[in-house]
Amino acid sequence: MLRAQDGDRAAYHALLQAVTPWLRTIVCRHLGRGEEIEDALQDILLAVHGIRHTYEGGRPLRPWLGTIANRRCIDLLRRRARRLRHESQAVQMSAEPADDGHGPPDASAHERAARDLRQAVDALPERQREAVQLLRLQELSLQEAAERSGQSVGSLKVACHRALKSLRRVLLRSSRHD
Repeated sequence: MLRAQDGDRAAYHALLQAVTPWLRTIVCRHLGRGEEIEDALQDILLAVHGIRHTYEGGRPLRPWLGTIANRRCIDLLRRRARRLRHESQAVQMSAEPADDGHGPPDASAHERAARDLRQAVDALPERQREAVQLLRLQELSLQEAAERSGQSVGSLKVACHRALKSLRRVLLRSSRHD
């Protein structure tokens, strides 16, 4: 790792090849066997690449790598849990009777609501739209979204807040007209 930090590409490549099977074992322990394994492994390797400068020579490498791998897996499990929670809420909402007491909502009402939401998000200014897509739709952390968008964490928070406020206003207005 020290040679990799000094820019030795061959040493860095050898290091990544050597630690990948061990990291895969950590990922499998957290996530089980499934299709997310390789994505999670790549996410960990990207994180290692991005913060490799923080490794301190003279300290054991495995605990440093293990901490990164464990934290990334926990983040992935949290995102998975949020996604499942949202999906189950959507299923519950679609199974509940409509507010007007005339039975379950028709599919066209859900399609209209989804279309209105897509249009409202598309109409947002670019930075706000990007903030909503990264933070709310893709459920990235603030740090991940900041890195991907090139915006600061503070700018992302402000853009997302303003976007959600605008969306709430637009969607309330459109629901009153229905």
